[in-house]
Formats: sequence, structure tokens, C-alpha cells
Amino acid sequence: MTGETALELFLGTLASEVKASVEAMTRDRIVERIWRKDHTVWKPEPEEITNRLGWLHVAEAMIPRLPEVDSFVEEVRSAGLTQAVLLGMGGSSLAPEVLARIFPRRPGFLDLTVLDTTHPDAIARVRDRLDLKRSLFIVATKSGGTVETISLFKYFYNLMLDVRPPHQVGGHFCAITDPGSGLEERARSLAFRKIFLNDPEIGGRYSALSYFGLVPAALMGTDIRTILERGRRAAQACGVASPGGAEPNPGLLLGSVLGTAARAGRDKMTLMVDPLLANLADWVEQLVAESTGKEGRGILPVAGEPLGPPDVYGDDRVFVWVGAGKGGSWQGLEALREAGFPCVGITVGDPHDVGALFFVWEFATAVAAHLLGVNPFDQPNVESAKIQAKKMLGAYRESGTLPRLPATAEQEGLQVLGHSPAATPADALRRFVDHVSQGGYVAIQAYVPPDQETDRSLGRLQKTLRNRTRKAVTVGYGPRFLHSTGQLHKGDAGKGSFIQISSDISRDVPIPDAPGEPASSVTFGALIAAQAHGDREALLQAGRPVLRLHVTRKVAEALDRLCEHLD
Repeated sequence: MTGETALELFLGTLASEVKASVEAMTRDRIVERIWRKDHTVWKPEPEEITNRLGWLHVAEAMIPRLPEVDSFVEEVRSAGLTQAVLLGMGGSSLAPEVLARIFPRRPGFLDLTVLDTTHPDAIARVRDRLDLKRSLFIVATKSGGTVETISLFKYFYNLMLDVRPPHQVGGHFCAITDPGSGLEERARSLAFRKIFLNDPEIGGRYSALSYFGLVPAALMGTDIRTILERGRRAAQACGVASPGGAEPNPGLLLGSVLGTAARAGRDKMTLMVDPLLANLADWVEQLVAESTGKEGRGILPVAGEPLGPPDVYGDDRVFVWVGAGKGGSWQGLEALREAGFPCVGITVGDPHDVGALFFVWEFATAVAAHLLGVNPFDQPNVESAKIQAKKMLGAYRESGTLPRLPATAEQEGLQVLGHSPAATPADALRRFVDHVSQGGYVAIQAYVPPDQETDRSLGRLQKTLRNRTRKAVTVGYGPRFLHSTGQLHKGDAGKGSFIQISSDISRDVPIPDAPGEPASSVTFGALIAAQAHGDREALLQAGRPVLRLHVTRKVAEALDRLCEHLD
């Protein structure tokens, strides 16, 4: 069964509509046209389509490049490096994080940490556990200019200068980027140990089976050959014209369900993932949200939401369960199926089939985008938050301060920032979520240091709000969600209501103005604050409601107390 992706469908009243969608796409030869790289599958013009389809052949194309990756891994191990830190955001970090959590580090290989935050407390926590002399930093950005990634690079480059002579520092860095990017130029000038130039026709969120996903995994000793082979087989399965028959097309079938469900009003794709596949849902979340959430349309992935009984869900849901191996399928979705909710089960043979899942979900997302009439490869609304953040950072460099919203309610280490008629944060939150529109959703945006305790508390808040409102509730750490669901938040039909959560900073960290130079005009604390303020402004300008909460004590404790007041 390995290398195959089996789908089980329980679609209820949606079945006839999905069948009609499949038949229409078969008549229109959609599968064949995708593989021909025909931009008219999505839009009349080819911009940001014909030059974004390299992922279709990436699994096959990467196989002959594996000796280069193997040679690099052996070189790094021989140099005595034992720790690796991936500096990236969005598509550059999510797939490596999935692979790092699924596959444990093999003895003798490097211990990998994925750093995709600008919160200074989280950065300091990673810094404190590193032996810099034995560390390798992977600077991963397609464009070569991602502000979070480049800021992290400059910070750790300067730290390395404290423990190594300048001519040796470059040996602790490698780059993964597109040819001709600013990072390639910088990496050459600073004598990085290695530069991996990725296929420029692969967008970040479609890059899991490219250098971006594979190099960090290889450093841990992961069997990337098998993962690639499973991806290649999935690509072959997604090449057949029809999902029926002896060799069904899993990507076409899954995409048909998701796109048809969204057109029918079931645009909240609730994703349950087998623990064997770790945090695959986070990767799927970016892929689907950023690819489909635009032009007033979109599919909202709901990842990590605790499973509940049928009566806590509205009629805008479709459920997808993803599992590996035999047994345990559906994980409690039987009650939802019996209640008439459309459900999809996706089963693979073992964890190495994550390579197959990467490709199937990419193909399915392209199909769903066709049904929604959007371009799955652009991100037209991502820039709005970046522009606002840049404005605020510019003002910060001139004045040394950022905008501060007044605290209008406070209780037990939690403040409401900005106008609110409520007496307490819990009252403010109740009023806010009780006004979520029919068919709407709540997005919790946590600009706080990520850790397991905070994960648990955010999950508790997610469940509490879901049960109170019967609405979909998502959770994302900032600023990383800006590179994934942030596109859908501004690009969909305005269905979201947004809860921003920020926290006090215990120890700020400077961002060097240039690598190797001591001067710093901005800190990571200022950067993440500007990003939160910038996204708030972008959401408000797009007509989205926003509630801002600020934690002045331990984040998990404050959120737990908030949940107690809401219960």
C-alpha cells in the first residue's frame, strides 16, 4: 500500500454535486491541461501561473540531485557540526518542520530546530541552548529578502563572530533560495558553506519536495529518497484523467470535494491528522488557505481544533481525516458521518508516504482553485500587512516608539487594547464572538512565544469559543500565519473576526543593520509589535473586526484564566 493514497468518501447530499464537478472536469480535460501547464485552467492570462508549475515534476527532478545533498550532509557531519537551525517563514519552514516532527533524528546526524518567529523571547530561548561552534544555520527564503528570515540571519551571523574568526563564520551557514536572489549574492560574498539554488518555478508553499523541504530533513538523517519516491508515485497517480476505475486520481477527487463543498457553502475544511503524521495539518493549512483565499472566495482550513459532537458544528463544515497504517481510521468521525456531515478519509501506508501526501494535497489544491475560479499561485493580499508594518518600522526608526493602544479593560494579567465598552477582557471577548456573522469564523492570532504549554492553552481557548459560537475557530502564531492564512484573512468574503493576542517581552534582542556590523536601529521586539499593528491596520482597512488582547504575565496562565471566565 505504500506509495498509494486511498480515499474514502461519505458525502451525503454533496455526492451528486461532486460527481457533476468531476464529470465536468473530465469533459474539459482539466487533469491533462494542468500537466500541460495550461494557464487557462485558472485564468485567461499566464502571469504567476505558467512560471509557478515546477512542482508538478519536482519529485522526479530532485532524485538526481540527491548525491549533492548527501555530500553536503557528510561534509557538515565531518566538520563536527551537531545542531542545525532553520531560519525561514511559511513555505520555507512548514514542510521541514513536518518532516522533523515525523522522523526522529538518526544517531550521528544533526539535531534540527525550526525558527520561524520574530518574538525575542523565543529567539533567545533557541540561542541559549545552542553550542554556536557546533551549529549550522540554514537560511531559507525563495525571494531572498523575507524580512523575518534575513533579520534572524543577521542576528545569528553576528553571534557567530563572537566565537569564530571572520573567515570561518561562513562555514556555519548555508542558503536555500532562488537563482539571482539577494540571498544568493550575500551568501557568496560571505562565503557560505553551501548554496542550494531551487527551481524558481516552484512557489514557496509548493516547495515541500524541493531543496527547501529535503535539505533540512537530510541533515537529520531522514530517508529523503523514499519520501521523494513516494511523491513521484503520487504524481503518477495524479496524472490519470479520471478519479474512477482501477487507478483513481486522488488529487482530482480530493480537490473536487473541497472545491465543490466550498461552492456549496461548506468552506470550512476541518482537518484531523493521525499523530504518526505529526503537524501535517499546519502545512496543509498554508497551502489551502493561501492558494484559495482571494477574490472574495476561499477555503478555510481548520487545523488542530479538538473534535466535538455534531451539535457544536454549523452547516458550513466538511471534515477530512488523514491517517497512516492500518487501524484507527476516522478517529471518532463516525458520529459526524451519521449526522450527515460530508467526510473524507485519506489513508497512506506509513509515515514515509508524507511525500505522497505533499503532492496529492498540492494537486488537489490546484483543482479546488480551478473550481473556485482563482489563481492558486499568487498571494495578492499578503502585501497589505507588510506595507503597514514597514510604515510603522519607519516611524520607529525616526522616533524610537510605536503606536500604543490604550488599555480599556484589565483583569488577571490580561488587557483589552483599544476601544471596548466591556468591563473585563472576558466580557469583551464574549461580546466580540457573539456577533460573528452567520457562516463566519474566528481567527486567534497569537503574537506570543510558541511552546507546548501555550499550545495547550490556545487549544483550550479554541475549543471554548467553538463550543460557545458553533463557528469555526482557527489558531495561528504570529507572524508566521501572515505567510499562510494571512492571505485568506484579507482575501476571502470578509467572514473572519480576529482576536489578536500579544504579550510583554522579557528580554529584547537587537537586529543588526547589516551582517558583521554592531549597529542596530530596530529590535525583534519592535519588529513583532510592528507586524501585529500592521496586520491589525490591514484587517481594519479591509473591513474585518479585530479585538486586541495583551498579556502582561505568563501567557498560558492568562489564557487559562480567560477560559475559566468564559465557561
